[in-house]
Amino acid sequence: MESTVSLYNLALARLGGDQTPLNISPIEDDAVGVLCKNLFPHVLSLTLARHDWSFARKRVALAELPGPRPGNELYAYAYKLPADCLRPVRLDGYGGINRAPEYVIEGNALLTNVGQAVLLYNANVTDPKAWPPEFADALAWMLAGEIASARLNDAQKQQMCWQAYQTSIANAIALDQARQNAPQPVSAWNAARDGASWRIY
Repeated sequence: MESTVSLYNLALARLGGDQTPLNISPIEDDAVGVLCKNLFPHVLSLTLARHDWSFARKRVALAELPGPRPGNELYAYAYKLPADCLRPVRLDGYGGINRAPEYVIEGNALLTNVGQAVLLYNANVTDPKAWPPEFADALAWMLAGEIASARLNDAQKQQMCWQAYQTSIANAIALDQARQNAPQPVSAWNAARDGASWRIY
């Protein structure tokens, strides 16, 4: 997707009818343009949080938070979450019986017993050029549904857009998963039963 404005215009085109002639320019501040700009961050955050998108994945060594942590005696370390973190995926490394290390999120802190923790997470990717076409397609359908409700008060069009979004987001998730070449998780029980030396998560 070239720009957020391109996405706004795609969403408006999908509503059809009186919306079809509308075309938002990058500097437009009319009611429709302002509505799209106001709805867009909410729609983007919801769609990014829907799945562990490969294009939104980042890995970072976490910064430890200083000072005592009353009430958090179960965890030896507290780390500050990255500012652009929408969805933690996992900590690197292993603990216990070859399982990914345990952690909890409290506010903007990640608590764990892992020292020098490295977090794999999904970031808030706001650059339209970074979105795969199928992700942008789903995003446009969701935005169209929000506009149908907020501007048109048209429940039928909103429902149509929501159904199209569900189909589109499922396709986007399937395509994203197909691009991955990561080993599938194997439980300790299945690995022992099969006598295989699989990597256990």
